[in-house]
Amino acid sequence: MWMDDEFFARVGHDLRGELATMLAGVHYLLRYQKDLGAAPRDMLERVRGAGERLKRLLDEFDNSIWLRADPSRPMAIASCDAGELVRRAAEHLEEAAAARGVRLSLDAEPDVGATVEGDPELLRVAIEYVLGFAILRSRDRPVQIRVSSPGGGAVVTVIDGAGPVAPEPLARLLDPFGERAAIPADPVAPRRRERLGLGLAIAHGILGAHGGGLTVEPSSERMDGGGSTEPAAGVSVTGLRFTCSLGGVRRGSPTGSPETTGHGGAASGDG
Repeated sequence: MWMDDEFFARVGHDLRGELATMLAGVHYLLRYQKDLGAAPRDMLERVRGAGERLKRLLDEFDNSIWLRADPSRPMAIASCDAGELVRRAAEHLEEAAAARGVRLSLDAEPDVGATVEGDPELLRVAIEYVLGFAILRSRDRPVQIRVSSPGGGAVVTVIDGAGPVAPEPLARLLDPFGERAAIPADPVAPRRRERLGLGLAIAHGILGAHGGGLTVEPSSERMDGGGSTEPAAGVSVTGLRFTCSLGGVRRGSPTGSPETTGHGGAASGDG
């Protein structure tokens, strides 16, 4: 309990500074050292990849402050468009999706302004953790993203086709480290970690702080190669559906107090 926001900020800052120095040296050698042999260059590329992964793990470490609810934690509130938040998150994950053969498909309701008052960067981070989890599960499969505005509130739905998750790990999926049970091992490097295992729990905390929530449940929708979905009555479960209710907070509120939007608090992950 003594590890407050300042602790995480200081540790993350110091580790990130040292990592940036090391990566700068690797990038310099790869770009300007023309006489490098194949073996040294391959090793440097492996170090570069490990450094990029470590940067993502440090981001997750920094964002883990959202595992603990704190109504006094400030947020930079502004009007933001849910579709734009999703597009930014998808762009940031384009390389990871391409590396796993995942095709992202965005489906936004026509003529719907899914606008929310919240911290745009934090909401993007929450969406990115959910979408990134779906990408990690979905090698060579499509991932569908929907943006809607039921009852005036912005909702982002992510659907993968990566197969079912057993009821027990599914019920713990939004708990810290619970997501590890649903991510298949990397066939090339089984011990490699792309995430600490906190991303979904962080997303749950961020959305809860905005007066929204995150739920996960089995998906019985069939997805074709073009990314469209349709109900598949009588067929087995094909994946998971994540529902991100973005909520809303009062503009100018120093504490980011949840606004009364009809979404309620953070939802549980009991699929």
